[in-house]
Amino acid sequence: MTNTYTGNRDGDSGKARPGLLEFVKTVEQITDGALWNNGTYVKRDMRGKPGTMSVHSTGRAVDLSYRKMGKKGRRNGREIGKWLCMLLATHSETLGVECVLDYYPKPWGRGYRWDRDKWLRYTVKTLGGAPMGDWLHVELAPRMADSPTLVREAWSKVADSEEFLRMPKGPEKKNLEQ
Repeated sequence: MTNTYTGNRDGDSGKARPGLLEFVKTVEQITDGALWNNGTYVKRDMRGKPGTMSVHSTGRAVDLSYRKMGKKGRRNGREIGKWLCMLLATHSETLGVECVLDYYPKPWGRGYRWDRDKWLRYTVKTLGGAPMGDWLHVELAPRMADSPTLVREAWSKVADSEEFLRMPKGPEKKNLEQ
């Protein structure tokens, strides 16, 4: 199946979509808070691209931080973030994940898109905040962003995968049924 990247074509939603909120809740749960919601909906342009609407404005994007800050995050947050990147890319079609941006790696971060089904390491300044950024940007497909039920069903399928079971040691793995 060939997947199409939506980008910002679906326009400003006015709020975070319900499936995205379920996706965020699930990530926070399964990582025991190692990754946490650092922002969903906001009406704004892309950083460094004036006049180009951010996918955050569509209500389908989230920034997930792994920064240890007070009660948020965990000491091994980056390691768990790398695991989540692998999991989201491997199961992008099931989870409806169109794009993952990782702001940490040098020289200028990296990005996964489901329409090319691979990671690109950016060799020129591409992501504002990269390198060494402490968050991941994740974009869901519209059908997934609109349906908490589809998100729950997708995570239930992925929870049985070999990749899911490879989560780094640290926080206790959370059962999706809890």
